[in-house]
Amino acid sequence: MTLVTTALALAAVFADEPARWLVVADPPGWADAAIVLAGDPDYERTNTAVRLFFDGQVGLLILTGGEPGPGDSATSLRDVALRAGVPAEKIRLEQVSRSTYGSMVAIQQMLGRERIRSVVVVTSPYHQRRAFWTARRTLRGVEVRSRPADPAGWKPDGWWKTPWSRRIVLGEYAKLAYYILRGWA
Repeated sequence: MTLVTTALALAAVFADEPARWLVVADPPGWADAAIVLAGDPDYERTNTAVRLFFDGQVGLLILTGGEPGPGDSATSLRDVALRAGVPAEKIRLEQVSRSTYGSMVAIQQMLGRERIRSVVVVTSPYHQRRAFWTARRTLRGVEVRSRPADPAGWKPDGWWKTPWSRRIVLGEYAKLAYYILRGWA
């Protein structure tokens, strides 16, 4: 019985690790810009970047997304940032991408024009590792840090308890594997 109890205790302790590993969170610090990745229907990513701006941690918001619809278009993210009080001249839009990799490729020239040397990638916690690795690989010569959206509707603890959260975590691992195989992460 002791072995079974120990095994169950270990499983409970480590069950959340696959989801926790996806989350990359760097300590606060200054960055020239926050890159906000689309796929933000609740605007958690956008609102996190707005807080970073008003806390003096970033000087510019780069909002991405070429898909139509709320949270998927850079213009919808911009509308939220403007309503929150971010000045229009502190916002840049990338409006052609349809993926994380596409966003990073699309902003490369913008970063050069704006002389941006450091960025913080703002996205959902489960998306941080892939986004961070992709940004580091794609945005050469730019310091890349990560900041998960907060508060996030998704949490790593107990991820395996709901079908929605299991789909997110397993799907993210599949996407990460695809990005690695393509050389994007």
